[in-house]
Amino acid sequence: MTKLTRRHALTLFGTTAAAIALNPALVLASRQDLICCWDRNFPPFSMERDGAMTGILVDCMDELLGARMGMTLTHRGLDWPLAQAMVERGEADVLCTNPTATRRKFALFADMPVVESLPSIFCAVDNPRLAEINAITDLDGLRPFRQVDYAGNGWAARTFPQDHPITFVDSLATALNMVASGEADIFVGNSLAALHTLREAGLKDRMRIRELPVGEPSSFHFGLRASHPDAPALLERFAAVQDEAMDQGVIREIILGYL
Repeated sequence: MTKLTRRHALTLFGTTAAAIALNPALVLASRQDLICCWDRNFPPFSMERDGAMTGILVDCMDELLGARMGMTLTHRGLDWPLAQAMVERGEADVLCTNPTATRRKFALFADMPVVESLPSIFCAVDNPRLAEINAITDLDGLRPFRQVDYAGNGWAARTFPQDHPITFVDSLATALNMVASGEADIFVGNSLAALHTLREAGLKDRMRIRELPVGEPSSFHFGLRASHPDAPALLERFAAVQDEAMDQGVIREIILGYL
C-alpha cells in the first residue's frame, strides 16, 4: 500500500483547488440555506396550515432541495404579489411557478417543470347530457353547456374569450359543488386543484373527469433569484436530482398524497 506523504497530500490539495478555481460549479458558497416564498392560499400547491406551509410544491422542494441537496429551507407563506416581490428585491431566494417573461427578469428557472397540471373538464356522473359533454373537444364545444368557474381564476381569464358564457362564483369549491348537484354542467380548469377540492368535499365519486386540450397547462418550475451567488451551480444540481426523483416516482407519490 502506498503511503500518502504530506508532500503528496499538498499536491493533491493544490490540484483540487485549481480545478475548483477553474470551475466554480464544483463548489457552492458557504451559505447553504434558502428562503422559499409561497402563496399561502393556493391549495393543493401551497397552503398555510396550523402556522406552517404545506402542499405539493412545498413538499417537492423539501424533497429535492432539502433531502437530496442538503439545503436548509425556510418557508414563508405570503400574499402572492408580496412573495414574488421579496425574491425580486433579493430578500428571499426561491419561487416555484410559471416562468413568465416578467419573472425571468429577476429569477433563473429550471427547464423542466416540477409539477404540471393539465386542463381538464369536470361534470357530474349523472348529468343527463353526459354523452354530449364527453364529445367536447375544443372551446366552441363548451358553449352549449352551463359552465361555472370562480372569480379571480387567472387561467380562465387567459383561456376563454370575453364573450364565452361562464357563471362566476366565489370559490372553486362552490363551482364544483354546483356541478355535482346539477346546478351547472361543467367546470374546465386546473385538474390538480379541482381534484384536491373534490377530495376535501367528499365528491370525487360523483364527478367524471378527463383532460381537455384547451389553454396552457399550469406548469410550476423551480426558480432561484438570479442574484444568488450559486445560482448556476444550484440549478445544475437541481436538474440532476429532479430527474432522479421523477424516475423513482417520488414526485408522483407526493402529488397523489393530496388527491
